[in-house]
Amino acid sequence: MKNRFFCAAAAAGLVFGLQPAAANDLASPARSTWSGCYVGANAGYAGADAEATDMPFIDGPYAGLGISWNDPAYETIGSQDNGLTAGVEAGCDRQFDLGNHAFVIGGVVDFALTDLGATGTSAIVGDTHTQFDMDWAASARLRVGAAASDVLFYATGGVAIANIDARAYDQSSSPTSGLMDISGGGTQTGWVAGGGVEWRFKPGWSLGLEYLHYDFGSVTATGAATFPTEAFPRFENDVTFDTIRIGLKWRM
Repeated sequence: MKNRFFCAAAAAGLVFGLQPAAANDLASPARSTWSGCYVGANAGYAGADAEATDMPFIDGPYAGLGISWNDPAYETIGSQDNGLTAGVEAGCDRQFDLGNHAFVIGGVVDFALTDLGATGTSAIVGDTHTQFDMDWAASARLRVGAAASDVLFYATGGVAIANIDARAYDQSSSPTSGLMDISGGGTQTGWVAGGGVEWRFKPGWSLGLEYLHYDFGSVTATGAATFPTEAFPRFENDVTFDTIRIGLKWRM
């Protein structure tokens, strides 16, 4: 009787295009994995901070004398701005199972548009101002984490790139022209580190929350002053950038 039942079930499976499952598959369901590549989009909120330091001249006849634009040297002028960001990302992950524990190692590249910029004012001479602008930021990072079923916790870090312009100007002679107006910057490199959590809410799709801190070191604004023409002001801007964002990924 059992043999007849088995033969009938097998015949029905062939009619409907089904394949009989292996004994091991019936005993233990397939375990989900984070291995694979993905593309996604993200949006968030960011804050940028620039600390511009009035440095001694290194060009012209005043070089090496310890003279800066607003003596005494090494005054720091701060400026901050906050705003929304939006971007895209792509990457690949590989899951490694060690007993009952799952670990994930991967890489990701991303690009985000920003609209951050602010102006600071000297506390020594109120006519001296510094300014920074950041239009976009990108990164190439490693991701290392631990997975618990459909949730992944990870740390991340790598190389950061951004477009940052720096400026310093003095309007002591008139609102539209002054004693100096110098600039610098462009495409800058630095480092980025952070972490996040990702939730796979359905096969092929995941939602993540991520925090990243960027540091681009010094962006120098320098050049010849309008007056005195022998002066070459130099302001070094230490620029950092923090963002927290939500991302949606499609996993292939």
